[in-house]
Order: sequence, then structure tokens, then C-alpha cells
Amino acid sequence: MKFLKYLLAAFAGTLIALLICMLITFSIIGSLTPSEKPAVVEPSSILKIDLGTSIGEQGAEDPFDISGLIPIGMASTNRLGLLDIVQAIDNAATDPNIKFIYIDNCSFSQSISHLEEIRDALMRFRNSGKPIIAYGDNFTQGGYYIASTADKIYSDPLASNLILGVSTSIYFLKDILDKFDIDVQLIRHGKYKSAGEQFIANDISEANREQNQVMVNSLWETLSNAYAESRGMSADRIDYLVDNLKITTAEEMLAYNLIDSLCTAEQMNGIICGLAGVEDEKDLKTVDLRTYIKATAHTDYKIKDKIAVIYADGQIAASGDEGITSDSFVPMISDIRKDSSVKAVVLRVNSPGGSAQAAELIRQELELLQEVKPLIVSYGSYAASGGYWISAGADKIYSDNSTLTGSIGVFSMVPSFQKAIRNKLHINPVTIRSNEHADMYSARLLDTEERASMQKSVEQIYDLFLKIVSEGRGMATDEVDRIAQGRVWCGNDAIEIGLVNEIGGLTDAIGYAAIAAGLEEYRLAEYPKVKTGLDRLMEGFNTAKAVNEAFTNPAEALESFYGSISPEPGVYAMLPVIYRFN
Repeated sequence: MKFLKYLLAAFAGTLIALLICMLITFSIIGSLTPSEKPAVVEPSSILKIDLGTSIGEQGAEDPFDISGLIPIGMASTNRLGLLDIVQAIDNAATDPNIKFIYIDNCSFSQSISHLEEIRDALMRFRNSGKPIIAYGDNFTQGGYYIASTADKIYSDPLASNLILGVSTSIYFLKDILDKFDIDVQLIRHGKYKSAGEQFIANDISEANREQNQVMVNSLWETLSNAYAESRGMSADRIDYLVDNLKITTAEEMLAYNLIDSLCTAEQMNGIICGLAGVEDEKDLKTVDLRTYIKATAHTDYKIKDKIAVIYADGQIAASGDEGITSDSFVPMISDIRKDSSVKAVVLRVNSPGGSAQAAELIRQELELLQEVKPLIVSYGSYAASGGYWISAGADKIYSDNSTLTGSIGVFSMVPSFQKAIRNKLHINPVTIRSNEHADMYSARLLDTEERASMQKSVEQIYDLFLKIVSEGRGMATDEVDRIAQGRVWCGNDAIEIGLVNEIGGLTDAIGYAAIAAGLEEYRLAEYPKVKTGLDRLMEGFNTAKAVNEAFTNPAEALESFYGSISPEPGVYAMLPVIYRFN
């Protein structure tokens, strides 16, 4: 056994050493490589937009991105930031070197909210008098949503079209959990607070079905209205074509006026040459979006006044390496509050929520910041539950039409593995306790008194949530309770019930923050710092170390596993599921 332990430890140590050596080698090679020449945009250039690349709330240009070199499942940290994309398109509208925009990929999949803000920027570009041309070898719903901004939409003759409406699926797990003798005990407040419902039921509740139907209808309304307006038809006409599968082929899209012409990729190159006024493709002057962002992005550090943009992106927790943690956000917000050069703050929320306690710590720190600086909020794909908790008191809230927000409700969920451990793993844990409820959180079923105690905690935090929203939005508590109950709303519905102030994107929030602070010129400062591939690799080493220890001491690992499945007390303000819409 000792031999195996030392062998595994040596193997893991050697692997880590090799990875470090590889990283150092790549870094040295990178430092010896000649620096990339500054990007230059030539006169009469075409801005090519391909949104098939990775897009995030924050952009990241990572010099240590070695995801393609080390096959350990490390995701690339290089991505385009939404704000960078929108600002680049806005710059292109007034840039005399940009002749027109060419959208050459219409088969990508991205967040609807991200696409909504990009589409708004493209419409501003088109309204400036410059044309947009789009070509699709295939069309997704998001791809056509962006392509519909174009003056002319071209399509490959064999293109397929996935404009079918909006759907989402929720998987109910009670039947399979019963197979493994796993019990889930759910304590919640809110008629619509369906978080955990998929663990205790094998079908959707009527309240949950109602809110999900309203959500998918609202999201489809955002898309279909955009399609209809751009192509000069009614939304009812779009519904008819979609419901009857009339536009699944390129020829059908042409017949029903969703595109303007059919052509091959080679023929499209000829069309672009004609629009650019050149005879040969090699004479085309094109600049891709990433290069254009680099060429036009600049920060004037002589400008002292700053607007801080805080990206609250991910789940909310007390600590951890990812997401929104009170351990990292509270001191960061405190530093921003004390920074005299920061005149206003934009909080960009893209979160389904999480720990209610962590959300409250962050909210309290934001409240202190708001006493000395304007606090403006912009919502991304999600600003629900805990995400709404931390932002409800802002001076002004901007939301996209497709943002999922609200979900004002709380829950606590305690899984019990007691039967599974005995019946499936054939392990018999023996508990010795000093008091009646000392083992309350030890993976066993709760008794009546214990459930009542947890329900009391849930009710207390729900009441606090109502109070926060009531004071932040200037609404009566009863009025908040009526639209709360854990219900999730889309942004275009949330504005009608007072949960947000205005439909708009991140650039709108920044513009308003400048007005609120009385700034004519300013520079942006983004928080928190984006993690590089090196940061993530070092975090991975800690995981590798833990795996190695588990292999070399299996008895301790088994005991640790039993401890890890013992639930910790906690009340959560979180979306029922992370929605993925088709």
C-alpha cells in the first residue's frame, strides 16, 4: 500500500512539474516572438463581423492562454467582451475608414441578451447612413436576429433555417432519485419559487408552467418583433410562417421575403467586391472585429475622472474561485468607494443568484458606496433572485428586453442520503449526539421541528428581501409581495411592474452614470481583474493535489466524501434553473 501511495504521489508530482516546465517554455517563446504590429484600419475598409467566437461579459486577451496546447479540458480564456463589441460598432459608425459592415456568419449561438445589445448597436450603425450586408450559409434564430439588421441578406441556396420559436426544457429527477433512495427536502417561500421542484416532483407545477410559458412568449416576442420590423411585415405573419414550417429552406425564406437573394459563397465574394468598388477579392480591405477593437480601443490616462464598471457575473457565494463572492467583492467595492478618482459606478449584473447571506453582504457594501457616488445598474442575461437582491436599491436600473429578472423568493434544500448510503453503498454510519438535534445536518431526514425551524429562517429572509425591494424601488411591501413569490420576469415585462427603470444596455447605463456624476470626459475602469490561463492552471494544480491525496489515502477520501454530502445550513435566493433557450 505504501509503495502504491509513493508511486502515485511521484506520478502526480512529475505531471505537475512537466506542466510548469511547459508553461515556462511557452512563456519564454512568447517573450522572444516579435511584438505584434499595431492594428491599422485602412481607408475604405469593410468591418467583418463573425459572432461565432466566444463572447463574455468581460473581454479577455490572455497571453497565457494555453488551452489548445494542454489536453486537460482547460477552456480558452480569450474572448470578446460585450462592451468592446458594442463600442467598436458605435466607433465604426463615425469612422471614415469603415465603408460598410459585412456579417458573414449567421449560424452561431449566443446569449439572447448579448445579441440584443449588439443588434441595437448595429441598428445605430445603419441609422448613421452606412450599409450592412449579411450572408448566411445557415441561419440560427440568433444569427438571423443579427442578420435582420442588414440592408440586404444573402443566403447559400442550400442553407437551413432554425427559426422555430423559443423553447426551454426542465428535467424532473424525482423518479431516478427514488431509484437510488435519495430524498430531497425542500423548504421555500413563494408560489412561483420553483427552485428544487425538479428534485421533489416528476412533473411541472401549474405555477411553474405559467411563469415559464410567459417567459418563452416574451423572449419570442423580442425576436419576432425584430424580424417583422426589419422585413416590413407583422409579427402575426412571422408566427404564421414559423408555426406552419413555411420557412425551413433558403428558397422558402426568399419566397416569403426573409432574405433578399440566393448565391454561393464564391458569388458572394463577387458581390462584396462590387460593393467595395474593386475588381478582385485580393484588393478587398477587410478588418475583423477583434482587430478593429484593438485598433480603435484607447484609454487616455491623462483623464483623471473614472466610471467604474463592476461585473457581477456568475453565482453568488461567500467564497470561491469563480463567480460573485462576498469575500472578494466586499473589499473590492470598498476600495472603489474610497477611490476619489471614481466618480460613478455601473454595476453590470449577470447572475442567477445564490447565497442570500453573501448577497446581503455585497448589497450592504454597495449601499455604502451609493452614499458617496451614483450607482447605476445594467442587467445582462440574468439578474434574478440574489442578482436582483444586490441591485434593487440602485439609482437607476437598465434591463434588456430578454433579461430574466425578479425571482424574488428564497428556499433551502436539504438532500438526505441516509437510505442511499445504507441500501446502495452498504455503509452504516453510527451517530452519537449530545443534544436532540445535534445531527440535524448529517444527511438524514429532517423531523417536524427541524423543518419548522428551517421554514422560519426562510420566512425571515423572504421578509428581508421584500423590505429591500420595497425600499429600493419605492413600492409598498404588499405590492412587492404580489409580483414576487419567486416569479421570474423578462425585462420587457419587468419594466411594466416597476422592477426596472428603463430598457437599455450597458452603454446606456454608462452614459447615464456620466450624466449623474456631471462628467463630460472620463475613462472606464473595469473590475474585477480577469483571470488568465496561468491563474486557472495554478488553481488546477490544487485540484490535482487533492485528487492525488484521495488516491493515496482512500479511507480518508471515503470519510471526506461522507462529510461533503452532509448538507450545510443555508438559505438561497436563486433561479430555479439556469435557463438555456432554443
